[in-house]
Amino acid sequence: MLAILQKYRLHFISTLVFLTANFFLSIENQHIVSFFLIFTFGLIHGANDIQLIQKKTLNYKVNFFIYSVLLYVSIVIIGILIFFYIPKFGLIFFIIFSSFHFGEQHLGSHKIISNNIFIKGLLYTSYGSTILGLLFSLQWLDTHVIIYEISELFISKKKMELYFYSGFSIFFIISLIDKNLRKILWIETILIIFLGFFFSKTSLLLSFSVYFVFWHSIPSIFDQLNFLYDKDNSRKMRYLFSSLPYWVMSILGLFAFYFYFHTKPETFLPLFFSFLAAITFPHTIVMGWLKIYKPLTKIRK
Repeated sequence: MLAILQKYRLHFISTLVFLTANFFLSIENQHIVSFFLIFTFGLIHGANDIQLIQKKTLNYKVNFFIYSVLLYVSIVIIGILIFFYIPKFGLIFFIIFSSFHFGEQHLGSHKIISNNIFIKGLLYTSYGSTILGLLFSLQWLDTHVIIYEISELFISKKKMELYFYSGFSIFFIISLIDKNLRKILWIETILIIFLGFFFSKTSLLLSFSVYFVFWHSIPSIFDQLNFLYDKDNSRKMRYLFSSLPYWVMSILGLFAFYFYFHTKPETFLPLFFSFLAAITFPHTIVMGWLKIYKPLTKIRK
C-alpha cells in the first residue's frame, strides 16, 4: 500500500495543487500556466529520442546519427502534412496513438503475464482511451470546438462517452483476466475517478496540461534517465542539455507556424494541438519500440 502511494505521490500532490489553484486563477492565467508546463516539461520529455535510439542500438556513429535525425524530422513533416491535408484522418490517428502512448507509459512498469503484443497494445490503448475519453466527455464543449476547428468533424457527447466506456470496459476486463494487473486494478480505478473529478472542475487546457506533464511527461523523463544514464549523478543536467536543441527547434517551429498561417488568437488552440500532435508522433513510435523490446522501467525501484 505504501509503495503504491509513494509511486503516485507526484500525481496526487500536483493534481491537488492545481485543483486548488484553479479556484484562484482566471482562465487567462490558467492558460499561461498550462502553456508553460507543456512548453517546458511536456516538450522536453520527447526531446531525447535520438539519444534513446542510439543507446538502444548501441550505434553512436555520425552517419547513423544523421540518418536518425533526418528520419525523425521526416516523420514530423509527414505528421504536419497529414494534419494539414487530411485532418480528419490525422486527428483520429493521433488520438489512437496518444491513447496507446499514455497507457504504455502508465502501465509499463507493471508486469503483464501475457507476452502477446496485441493484448499489450489493446491494454495500453484501452487505458489511454479511458483517460482521453474521460477528459473529452467532461470537457465536451471546448473539446468539440477544437476538434471542429482542426477537422470540421462533429463528435457528439454521447460518442465521446461511448469512447470512454469502451476504453474502460476493455481495460477492466483485461485487468481482471491478468492476475498481476488484478492486484492493482483497484488503485487504477481510484486514480481514474480522481482524475475525473479533477477534469470536471478545471478547464480543458489546464486538465490536459496537468495530466500530460505530471502523470505522463515527468514519469517518462525518470524512465529515460534510468535508461540513458543509470546512476550518473549528473544525469539530470546531461539530459537537459541534450534536450535543448530539439526543444528550441520545437518552440521556433510553433511560432513559425503561428505567423505563417496568420493565426487569430481564438484559433491558436487548434493550431497548437495540431502542431503538438505532429512533433510528438515520432516520440510515440520511438517509446513504443523501446518498451516492447527493452523496457525502460526495468531499473526503476
